Amino acid sequence: MFRLDARSGAAALALAATLALTASLGASCAGAPPAQRGAAACPPLCPQPAPPPTAAPAGPVVTGTPGEAPAFDPERLTLVLDDPRLAQVQKLVEQEAYAGAAAAMAQALSAPLPPADAAAFRYQLGRLRALAGDPVGAAKEYDAAAAAGGPLADHARFAAADLLARAGQPDAALERARAVASDVAIADELDRIVAGALADKGDIEGAAARWRAYLARSWPASTWVPEALRFARALLRHPSEDHAEEAIRVTRRVIDEAPGGAGAGEAKEIQDQALSTLPFARRKPFLDLGPADLLARARALLASRQDKEALAVTDALIALPEAQAPSAFACDAFAARGEALGRLRRRAEAADLFGTAIERCGPAAPAAASAAPAAADVTPAAGASAPAAAGVTPAAGASAPAPRRPETLYNAGRASLRVDRHAEAAARFALLEKEYPDHRLADDARYLGARALLGLGDQAQFVQLLTAMPDDYPSGDMVADGLFELALFEMERGDWAGAVRPLERALERFPHERAYHAAGRLPYYLGRAHIETGSPDKGKALLEQVIRDYPLSFYMALSHARLADVDPAAAERALSAALERDASAPYTELRSPLFARPAFTRAVELARQGEAKLARRELDLLGVGGKTAPREVMWASAFLLARSGALPQSYSILRTAMAAPAAVELAGEWVDHYPVGRWRGAWELAYPRPFSGLVAAETKRSGIPEALAYAIMREESAFDPRVASPAQAFGLMQLIVPTAKRMAKPLGLPWSAEALKRPEVNIALGCRYLSQLRGQFSDNPLLAIPAYNAGGGAPKRWIAERPSQSFDLWVERIPYEETRLYTKRVMTSLAVYELLYAGAQPGEALRTPLPASPAARSAVANAAP
Repeated sequence: MFRLDARSGAAALALAATLALTASLGASCAGAPPAQRGAAACPPLCPQPAPPPTAAPAGPVVTGTPGEAPAFDPERLTLVLDDPRLAQVQKLVEQEAYAGAAAAMAQALSAPLPPADAAAFRYQLGRLRALAGDPVGAAKEYDAAAAAGGPLADHARFAAADLLARAGQPDAALERARAVASDVAIADELDRIVAGALADKGDIEGAAARWRAYLARSWPASTWVPEALRFARALLRHPSEDHAEEAIRVTRRVIDEAPGGAGAGEAKEIQDQALSTLPFARRKPFLDLGPADLLARARALLASRQDKEALAVTDALIALPEAQAPSAFACDAFAARGEALGRLRRRAEAADLFGTAIERCGPAAPAAASAAPAAADVTPAAGASAPAAAGVTPAAGASAPAPRRPETLYNAGRASLRVDRHAEAAARFALLEKEYPDHRLADDARYLGARALLGLGDQAQFVQLLTAMPDDYPSGDMVADGLFELALFEMERGDWAGAVRPLERALERFPHERAYHAAGRLPYYLGRAHIETGSPDKGKALLEQVIRDYPLSFYMALSHARLADVDPAAAERALSAALERDASAPYTELRSPLFARPAFTRAVELARQGEAKLARRELDLLGVGGKTAPREVMWASAFLLARSGALPQSYSILRTAMAAPAAVELAGEWVDHYPVGRWRGAWELAYPRPFSGLVAAETKRSGIPEALAYAIMREESAFDPRVASPAQAFGLMQLIVPTAKRMAKPLGLPWSAEALKRPEVNIALGCRYLSQLRGQFSDNPLLAIPAYNAGGGAPKRWIAERPSQSFDLWVERIPYEETRLYTKRVMTSLAVYELLYAGAQPGEALRTPLPASPAARSAVANAAP
């Protein structure tokens, strides 16, 4: 069975220079130069001679019988540095002593080796020399690896070309680049190398053609932004008006499209320099953008999350004469401004502005209005504003609606809802339903419009709209949420009998919800409703069904806790039976004809080398990036990336498996089985434990469960220690600097943004913060989970507002959607980590307290007359 542990990925993690493990590895001098040995005593006979050659292990792809697709067996995958002959190399790599590692690898290559091993070792030596800062020496080793042939020959040629180009040897770089085959994934990066080499040779026109081809593709910002700036600088080194104009266009793209404005400062300097070289007639069009260009710029800035810059552009947009009368342009201009205001938390202004946006979108098409279902013709409650007062009066003289009118109506309704202008929101959503009953957002508008009416106190309209929703929108994707919202309304006011029918209708239509936030919720609440209404046997049967059919989900944890409250033996029997069933359940082998493709072979070899990014590029040729690859290939890809140390990349493939119904195929069968028997390896892959030594030490010091630390880490960063959020939270547990500073002082640890990207710092401070939050909720430590996302004061406020509420309903009514979904995700992960790695210890997820706050509920009960 495949197991992912900290040690197996350590070498690759360090070699990639993306993760740093801090476990004490001990000093070792074999193969290391004296300067790296320090005062460590060298054992006798050091350095040790390399052991004799051993046969290369069989690869992970197993050929099938005639007519049968090959299988992928992750247990047969071995990293190059896991070879016993390279033990000394691996130790030095883990210490990031790359020069010594290269020397030890060269010594290993001096012994007789099978050809396949020699080629693999030589490729690894090229990597080590590059990491040691010797690009020319690395290129020489890559040349030797390419000459040896094998699956990675073209990757070795590419690496040599890249290194030689950076070392100022353009002719040698071009020679290697021309030899790279066109069918390898990395071939589309050759334009970057060739462009730079040609520019160094003075061939700016040839270089420009290659840079244009490169920048026309879709790349991560970390890749295309530096090349765009490099291209622009190269153009200005060869002055001409045409070159200046192209440099401006290139830098404008960086300024507008780079996420968060990355590289914008340098781009603006280059742009200003280029503008200064142009005569006025050619400079003026860049300074005075037309309406279409301004709108495109506003949209690009919004897409790149540069909200302040986008708002500034929309100032000019809405002042244009073209924006003063209804039109598609005016609709989009005001809608863009409304979006920017909302993102900047100027929410009341956004709601107001969207009223003007609706007017500028023009009236609805008459045919659409006449086709609306009767149930969508909502009349606001007494005292509510009519549609005209909500800013939706059709403009006089307008003849046709703008194409984006329905989206604008929807976003306008949401903007009103965010500032509790419920009458306005209800009117806007009702207008969307009436005008566009067949639009993809119509059922969303029904759901949110009903909630707005409930906010107005119009319970009758709320019930009417949601009750009719399955009939009015038979294929709507929000129907389950609408029926559940109706049931939740009844449950909150204690009418459990009234909740039964909407829950039954929803369960009939959606018998097995798979999205993580809904998996098992309908049978769970229906079971609760039966227990509350005097049908305990029916209720217990449904709770047992959730335990059986939705392993370790949020609602499975709730079901276990609630069943244990009424019948502890039944809860244990249900869980034991499910575990016993899955321990012997047949496990489908990973078989696919794609495993025989050269791209997959290259991906395997790259993973063995620790080249996770390059392996992912090859896997994308098979449809992994676009999620069009067969389930078996997706799973095999996740195994490959995890084994090569790329946990965030592996996790990104798996995360959608539990996030949305559309990803059910990716999830395959594993989420329907408990982590026992052959199924355990899949769960270990999806829920790994990197940095295990650090986590064990810091959770013990802080007095919190290891499972909770991993659950938070998995959700916050996907185990990427250097990730930074738009809100300036950093590292594995996503701490902001002020919080880190408070936690760091008693521990004597640094707390800067850069320090928070170090695992040993981030985990220590994150665990301490979790410990403090748990201390604030001693009667229900699980409240630390929403507190970690929303701040400690938020759950206290919500408990004060709803002191007697049960934990399940309390979570459903967390006002912040982000925090509500976050709580469900983390509790799911907590249940998994507890059962997967701490099964013999008492866990918290499956023993969730029934009240949200036992102390608050008790206080209310004692105060009652």
